[in-house]
Amino acid sequence: RRQLLSEVAKRKSLDLERLTFAFDLVSTRAVGASIDACALIPGVDLANHGPKANTDLSVAGTPGLRSGRATVLGHGKIWEHGSAGLVAARDLAAGEAVRISYGKYPNQRFLLDYGFTLGGENPLGDEEKEDLA
Repeated sequence: RRQLLSEVAKRKSLDLERLTFAFDLVSTRAVGASIDACALIPGVDLANHGPKANTDLSVAGTPGLRSGRATVLGHGKIWEHGSAGLVAARDLAAGEAVRISYGKYPNQRFLLDYGFTLGGENPLGDEEKEDLA
């Protein structure tokens, strides 16, 4: 990745350290928004990862398409088209951590993409295995 960033910085006359910082910032804060893309959604990256999530990331409408429609989510809430946020899967107790699933990955991927690991608690272990079949 460093080589690719170096090539882009050179081609676009950008400072490599600033480009690397910006890339790292975005890559560790972006979330998959169930829209075949990643998005920066303020506050969502503050949610803890948990194998048993108690909230879901919801996106209303089709990204990039302004149709004026709204989306009805659980509990009778109506979100304007293009809105996104966390929706509790159940009532949360006061002080309970908000947990979303960042996916099922080995620690290597969690550290690279999100900046944390699950340590020995991760059933997939530390290293990503390449499928050689």
